[in-house]
Amino acid sequence: MARENHLGRNDGCAHRGKLEPHVLPSYTGRMSQPLSHSSGFVGRHREMAELRTALDDAIAGQGRIVMLAGEPGIGKTRTARELSAHAEQRGAQVFWGWCYEDGGAPPYWPCLQPIRSYVQQAESEQLRSEMGAGAADIAEVLPEVSGRLPDLSKPPFLEPEQARFRLLDSITNFFKAAAQSRPIVIVLDDLQWSDRSSLQLLEFLAKEIISSRLLLVGTYRDVEVSRRHPLSQALVALLRESTVGGFQRVQLRGLTQHRVGEFVEASTGVAISEQARDLLHGRTEGNPLFVGEVTRQIGPEEDLSTSGAWANTIPEGIRDAIGRRLDRLSERCNEVLTTASIIGRDFDFRLLNILSGEMSEDQLLQVVDEAVSVHLIEDLPGQRDRYQFSHALIQQTLAEEVTTSRRVRLHARIAEGLEVLYGDDAEAHAAELTHHFAESEPVLGPVKLVHYSLLAGNRGLAAYAYEDALAHFERGLVARDITLSGTQAASDEEAADLLFGLARARSAAVEMQQLEEAFALLRRAFEYYADAGNVALAVAAAEFPIAPTAYRMPGAAELIARALALIPPHSHEAGRLLSRYGGILGAADDYEGAQEALARAIAIARREGDLPLEVQTFTFAAVVSGMHLRWQESVDNGLRAIELATSDENPLSDVVSRYWTANCLLGMGHLDATRRHALILRDLAERRSTPRQNAELGFEPITSLSCLEGDWKAGREYSDRGLEVSPLNFHVLFPRVMLEHETGEAAQGDAYLDRVLEATRRFEFLASARMPMAIPAIARITGVPDRLEMAEAAAESYFIEQSASTNNLAMWAKVGTALLAAQKGDQTAAAEHYAYLQSQRGTMITTVISVDRLLGLLSQTMGNLDQAMAHFEDALAFCGKAGYRPELAWSCCDYSDTMLDPTVSSRQTTWESRQKAISLLDESLAISSELGMRPLMDRVTERLERIQTRPSTAPAYPDGLTQREVEVLRLIATGKTNREIGEELYISFRTVGNHVRNILTKTNTTNRTEAATFAAHQGLT
Repeated sequence: MARENHLGRNDGCAHRGKLEPHVLPSYTGRMSQPLSHSSGFVGRHREMAELRTALDDAIAGQGRIVMLAGEPGIGKTRTARELSAHAEQRGAQVFWGWCYEDGGAPPYWPCLQPIRSYVQQAESEQLRSEMGAGAADIAEVLPEVSGRLPDLSKPPFLEPEQARFRLLDSITNFFKAAAQSRPIVIVLDDLQWSDRSSLQLLEFLAKEIISSRLLLVGTYRDVEVSRRHPLSQALVALLRESTVGGFQRVQLRGLTQHRVGEFVEASTGVAISEQARDLLHGRTEGNPLFVGEVTRQIGPEEDLSTSGAWANTIPEGIRDAIGRRLDRLSERCNEVLTTASIIGRDFDFRLLNILSGEMSEDQLLQVVDEAVSVHLIEDLPGQRDRYQFSHALIQQTLAEEVTTSRRVRLHARIAEGLEVLYGDDAEAHAAELTHHFAESEPVLGPVKLVHYSLLAGNRGLAAYAYEDALAHFERGLVARDITLSGTQAASDEEAADLLFGLARARSAAVEMQQLEEAFALLRRAFEYYADAGNVALAVAAAEFPIAPTAYRMPGAAELIARALALIPPHSHEAGRLLSRYGGILGAADDYEGAQEALARAIAIARREGDLPLEVQTFTFAAVVSGMHLRWQESVDNGLRAIELATSDENPLSDVVSRYWTANCLLGMGHLDATRRHALILRDLAERRSTPRQNAELGFEPITSLSCLEGDWKAGREYSDRGLEVSPLNFHVLFPRVMLEHETGEAAQGDAYLDRVLEATRRFEFLASARMPMAIPAIARITGVPDRLEMAEAAAESYFIEQSASTNNLAMWAKVGTALLAAQKGDQTAAAEHYAYLQSQRGTMITTVISVDRLLGLLSQTMGNLDQAMAHFEDALAFCGKAGYRPELAWSCCDYSDTMLDPTVSSRQTTWESRQKAISLLDESLAISSELGMRPLMDRVTERLERIQTRPSTAPAYPDGLTQREVEVLRLIATGKTNREIGEELYISFRTVGNHVRNILTKTNTTNRTEAATFAAHQGLT
């Protein structure tokens, strides 16, 4: 094939003009017959077999994504055309979209083109049904939808990531619904030039395509895709996100010598000699476009069967061949095509007419027909008066021949011509106008560049194409010579609008550690709005969710307070501001101020009937209460938010409220109640359409729950899933670190700890408090005091930076330093931490330690062993009731150490203490052995061996019964069940069963009644 012509949409139209001699036939428009050798399509049998298999799967309801990769001219588009023809024969609908190298295309452009074509041909009711609730979201980026469905309402306001998720989800669901009745093939050409927003849509679609009748075929030049190219990263994501078999890459390579001969014969009707064929293959490496261009150079009078003709005409490069074709055109045609090449890959005849100066419309039509006749350009099917270059290399060749000075002036003429062409609709084409005004800034100046950059940035925000918007706003600010750093307020409204736009774009496009820079931009815009009396924009800036409310953003509370002073205190706007204000105050440790703001926001939301605001405010209230260690209050607020949330209008609120509800219930020891919310969160996180921000939170409660009950297999499985979503998700990394060390996998545990340290460096605010807790907790498990100095330094640094902190982050750091004090035997520090932790008795600190056990360890360090035993008894009761078996096993072990202390209270004899310790160690060994907690098993075994080597004077019990067996026998005699005995003695159901069997064997009894009688006769009751 001479070049990669583009297949139009279903309603394509044929070319005008005649074919030149020996031209390879092209195919455009609607296809109803497959192309054969006679049409020049040869040598792709293996590739077509793979593509047809993928099509068969899609038709059968198992959607596929296929990428055709290869160098320019290798036949990617041509192969996709052949597949499209076959798909239409199978009854599928085929739609195409194109990416362009030059800037100026709106966000999602290649993906919107197929939707636009579908919208144009579908009935309104069909569209309404297939788009469903997502029609309003799609209309935000494709106005044609509103034209077909005029009664659409505006989508609800959501935080940036949620808003983009909703749009991508709506488009994905529409594609799936549209393909239900008739399979759909979508071809996206030249993806190496795709915008980032479209690549994100492809990644999103990959999650869902397996359950659809969709086949998505993408083409790209692999020679232009480096490791850091956005498409390269997207391809990795497509492979990761797609279900097994849902994504494949087909590599197109040059034709073999034999296929080159077939190609030439199919193109020219002449069979060439092997010598000529081999020479041609050697010079072109079998690239179909190169072979085709060579074929075009041979006149009909020449003998194609000889090698001499080939030797004299084979060009050194494809641009040389294209140049020869252009030399055959009239000077006027070359001039018009040169202008068109600066416009872009496709162009509008009306714009060319505006730019053609003295040339009449009829003359211009003749020039266009001349270019069409030699297949340098072609009609864009279904689009009146629009053309495109038949291959990108043709446009590039023309554009590269233009001098810099002339290029700038051509861009200036194009920019001004586009303004005339678009008229009042110029705003809708702001990105295209920005591109040409940017290229022509040296001659036209910055005024219109800034104007259209602002419009294009706002349209990017409206389309949730945050990366595109960011580039537009930055371009506008640079053109205005406004620094992107600093604290000075904006000088005028345009500057403020650019800063506010850039702040919004950055908040959605950058990582969390860069949010303070985005907030600084927003504050500069707010200062101007407030000083200028523009209350509406000042409030909009103040309430914009630049960061999660739990993030400590310096200056955020003060900014909202200033905005509140600008509006009536009981207005609806005040309610929205107060809701966010309460969350921010809570993160800043102003609990009372947060409660007041949140209560006022709820009152206003109820008065206004604003249910989403009420749900959001209760969600923020759950976060604030949880952060301030008020577990039950957080649960109450979270449950209220869950109860009120009757739809998925704001999935983030649903996830966050359940997240805090689940974690607080887990902290209070309510495992079964936690499980219900944790499983719902898991299901939300496992939905392939769930945003990453939600999925990151969704896996922590179920992972922690699994670890706390000792289900290590489930813990690994869920943490793996969470880390697939985000490899540095410290919410999931932390329990995984504990899990690996608990089960004796120290190397794996250290590897995950290194990732926690990396998360600490990258997400310092949220992760920094966990690291001081992780390291001493690991040392406690392994008995190896590694990195304790690092933990101590990290904790000290945290408390210096967060000196007034009283929230859960401070609790994590305090737990770490308390463990350090216990391990170092620091009595003074132990007493200080004991006083701090007293208020949290009866709770569990993540997957590390129960507060009761920690208080016992601190009391033991302080030398108060009676107090230590009381706390360990509380720990046994808490863990036994909660079902936290690993923590129960550790509590038994630590309790036994206290019982074996030589200075233990005289209330118990040495023998009684020894027997109590043995009983506790037996229980710890039973649990740790069952759960595979190797470090604890080794610790317990060592202690048991040490105890058994000591002489002791034990009271003589009949038939060799032990102290613990006598305790169990006495409870049997009172009629208690094994479960009741376990609850009273804080031992597991399984351990009780072992004791009962031993008792029956030793006493030669056959059932519990006989054993009770034995106990009575022996005076043991």
